[in-house]
Amino acid sequence: MHVTRSAFLVRVAAVVVLTLAVPIVGFWLYAHHLDSPTQVAPRQVRIEEGMSARAIGSRLEALGIIHNGRWFELSARWRGVAARLEAGNYQLDGHRPTGLIIDDLLEAPLELVRVTLPEGLTRQQTAALLDQAGLADSARFIAVTQQETLIRELGVAAPTLEGYLFPETYLFPQDVSEEQLARQMVAQFFEIFTDSDFDRLSDVGLSLHQAVTLGSIVELEAVAAVERPLIAAIFLRRLSLKRRLESCATVEFALGVHKAHLTNEDLKVKSPYNTYRHRGLPPGPIGNPGAASLHATLHPVASTEYLYFVSRGDGTHIFSRTNSEHVVAKRDVRRQRQARAAAAAAAGAN
Repeated sequence: MHVTRSAFLVRVAAVVVLTLAVPIVGFWLYAHHLDSPTQVAPRQVRIEEGMSARAIGSRLEALGIIHNGRWFELSARWRGVAARLEAGNYQLDGHRPTGLIIDDLLEAPLELVRVTLPEGLTRQQTAALLDQAGLADSARFIAVTQQETLIRELGVAAPTLEGYLFPETYLFPQDVSEEQLARQMVAQFFEIFTDSDFDRLSDVGLSLHQAVTLGSIVELEAVAAVERPLIAAIFLRRLSLKRRLESCATVEFALGVHKAHLTNEDLKVKSPYNTYRHRGLPPGPIGNPGAASLHATLHPVASTEYLYFVSRGDGTHIFSRTNSEHVVAKRDVRRQRQARAAAAAAAGAN
C-alpha cells in the first residue's frame, strides 16, 4: 500500500508525541504523588536557625509530614522562596500538600505555650491542666475525648481516649482547638508505642487496650522505677491465676478521689473498676501511662512467686508470696507508720 509523504510525516509526528508524552505524563503523576498530603496528624515542628531548604525537607520527611524532602527543596527553589524559610516553631498538617506546607512555613512562626502533662493523669485531670494553661475548655476537651468518630479515626479501640493521651511536655499554639490537642497526644502515643511493642503484646497475652489498661495501673501503683517490671509481673500472674488484682489505684479511680488510706468501705465501692470486687482487668485505663510503665507491662520480670505487695510509704514496697506473709507485711507497715506519727507528734510538742 502506497503511503504519501504527508501521511508518513503525520505518523512520525504521532510516534514522537507519544514517545514524549509517556514520560511527561509519568513525571506529572509522580510529581502529583510527591506533592500530595501524607495524612499525618498536625504537629509542632521546630525549624532551627540556619537550616537549609534541603535540611528542612529532610526533617519534614522524617516526621511523615511530606512524602519527599528533595521534592520540598526543589519546589521551594523553583518558587524562589528557599531563602525565606525562617527558624521558629510551626504547626504543620500532613493533610495539606507540600506546596501548602511551604506556604505555612512562609507565615510568621507560632507563639507556643508549653504545658507538661505528668504520667498517670486521668482525662479529667489532663483537661484541668490544659484549661489552667489557657489552651482548652475542660468540658469541651472531655467531650472531644469521648467523640466516637474521632476515636475511631485515631485508631483507638475504646469508648474514650483515656490511656492514649500521652504524658509529655508539649508546645501548643495559643489558638489550638480541643480536637487538635487530643490528636497530637494520641499521635505521640502511637509514636512512642513502636512496632516492637506491638510484637510484645502476644508474648504477654494482652491486646493493645489491655496493655494500656494494665500499664495505667502499674503507673499508679509503682513509684520506684526499679519495681515497675516486678509489679507488672505480679499483676500478670494474678490474671493468669484468675485472681482479683486488688489494686488500690482502681478503687481510687472508681471513687473519683485520691485517698492516702482506703477504708474497708472504700474497697466495697460498686464499680466495674473496683478490682477488689471484680476479677480481671477493669474495662479500661484508669489514667494515661508513661513510656516506662508501658515498657514494664510489656517487659515484666521473667518469673515471680510474688502475689502481693504493700507500700512502705516511701515509694517502695514489701513483696509477699502468700497471704499470711502479706498480712504480716501490712501489720509491720502499719506499726512503722504509727511510730513515725508518734515521733512527729512528740517533735511537734517539743
